[in-house]
Amino acid sequence: MAKTAVVGRSDKILCFLASGFRIYDAGDAEEAKEAVKRARADGCDVIFVSPEVGEAIEWADKKYGEAVTPAVIPLPLPSGEDAMKRLTSFVERAVGADILAND
Repeated sequence: MAKTAVVGRSDKILCFLASGFRIYDAGDAEEAKEAVKRARADGCDVIFVSPEVGEAIEWADKKYGEAVTPAVIPLPLPSGEDAMKRLTSFVERAVGADILAND
């Protein structure tokens, strides 16, 4: 089973611990980059990143974009409308269709 991680401010991501996700606290984009590296080193294949540290998504996409793992995916939180757009584009790239459409 793939290990899944969530990177972001602990007050926003702590709830994912109850679901069995590994959590990595990061208060800004630089800390998030380091957290993504740690999650990758810990063997996480799927890494969600919260919108508060969203700049790390662009960095991770450049670094890991062509690799199968880790899949670094923006986490759409209520305040993150842009994150939902990014999530949709990642899903479209992976699956080949927009399976998240609300139609």
